[in-house]
Amino acid sequence: ARFLCRRTFRSIAMKFVVTGGSGKLGAQTVKALLASGHEVLNLDRAEPPEPLCETRLCDLNRFDDLHAAFKGADAVVHLAAYQAPGIVSDTETFSNNVTASYNVLKAANDQNVERVVMASSIAAYGFTYATNMWAPNYLPLDEDYPCNPQDPYGLSKVAGERMADAFVSYTDTSVVSLRISGVNFDLTYQSLPQRWADPGYKMGTFWSYIDVRDAAEGCRLAAEAKVDGHLICNLSHELSRYREPTADLIANYQPGTKIRDGFPSHFGGLDTSRIKETLGFAAKHHWRDYIDTDGNEIS
Repeated sequence: ARFLCRRTFRSIAMKFVVTGGSGKLGAQTVKALLASGHEVLNLDRAEPPEPLCETRLCDLNRFDDLHAAFKGADAVVHLAAYQAPGIVSDTETFSNNVTASYNVLKAANDQNVERVVMASSIAAYGFTYATNMWAPNYLPLDEDYPCNPQDPYGLSKVAGERMADAFVSYTDTSVVSLRISGVNFDLTYQSLPQRWADPGYKMGTFWSYIDVRDAAEGCRLAAEAKVDGHLICNLSHELSRYREPTADLIANYQPGTKIRDGFPSHFGGLDTSRIKETLGFAAKHHWRDYIDTDGNEIS
């Protein structure tokens, strides 16, 4: 994707719309935006667990509702979607996610919204929900790695990114697509040792993850930054969620996979260089801050 990032960030209060703000990542993103002094409107099918900001119940497949809600907004953070295959039928997963993304981009352009942040996914690469797993050409994956998803969720994310390419080519709205890794919602990390028992579980994430608080900060930075065109960034912790050096995990589960140079011994499956350089992102929460390698809480 072509983009230009000016490395400047906004310091004045603005109006943001968050779709899916009643969800776990959505609520954290709302909190991050409010903490920076912004006005936030939440659009969701469900009421939020706690009233953080104004909420409008909205079906993103109803374009007229979006069009009205986006009036006067400086940016939209689009998080609402079916977040994995198998929640509903494959056709509903794909059609809902793609239609909602198109409506968000169209309404944002019609209302002269400067920025749209799209929640893409590591699933866009194709490994996360692959029916038949294959070895990657190299690890960690960067944003130039070819996307070849087999599942309706990953396909819907690729379609969203392609739509963003189209919209920025003929409109003044810019887009940041965040390929978000598996989000950790357990802020104590007490559940993580259960995953350590089977490093082969969900192999297609390549041991990557991001704390929900860091994911929300990534969404905030993307909404605030000055970017022209369409910027695609991996959003993940640079380190893995496992105790073993990543080279050992690769040798055991994906032998022969090329390991790129310049990454720490416990690197996660995603290259996060771009989001650091363009948005100034730095993950602040790692499991080693909360539990030790035996799974005991760090006091």
